[in-house]
Amino acid sequence: MRRSLTTVLLLLGVSGLLGLAGCGGGPSPAVPEQPQPAEEPADEEPREAEPVASHEILGSTIRMADPKGRWTFRAEADRIEAESIHGPYTLEPARAVYEEVGKAPVQMTADRARVDEESLRAVFEGDVVVASEGGWRMEAPRVEWDLDTGEVVATGQTK
Repeated sequence: MRRSLTTVLLLLGVSGLLGLAGCGGGPSPAVPEQPQPAEEPADEEPREAEPVASHEILGSTIRMADPKGRWTFRAEADRIEAESIHGPYTLEPARAVYEEVGKAPVQMTADRARVDEESLRAVFEGDVVVASEGGWRMEAPRVEWDLDTGEVVATGQTK
């Protein structure tokens, strides 16, 4: 008998606490209604959002992709610093791969790189090596890469 009385008191105490916490019976508190977005006037065409390049930071990897599907860019480093979630990013030492549809992937290595998502540019500095799986290789102290157009500019003594 003592055991069942203790069990009943324990259950009553737990249900009382649950009631105080808002659990169990009784009506739920009212949830304020969220404001609805304003509708566009009927005479205007709905606006389509401008596509932007995607990005992803995974540990020491940055991935970006052209929203039109023309290219992808992946950069890795032992250390990545970012001024904000959207960059620009500084990578040291840097390793990267640029893949453009219909072309051989291009690999880059450098002492450091700066990748800017907003301008879609990557700048590699210090013992830069750019090599294509298609068979060409370039070495330079500095290389600027326009990710959107694929244009590469090497400065300094280039091999």
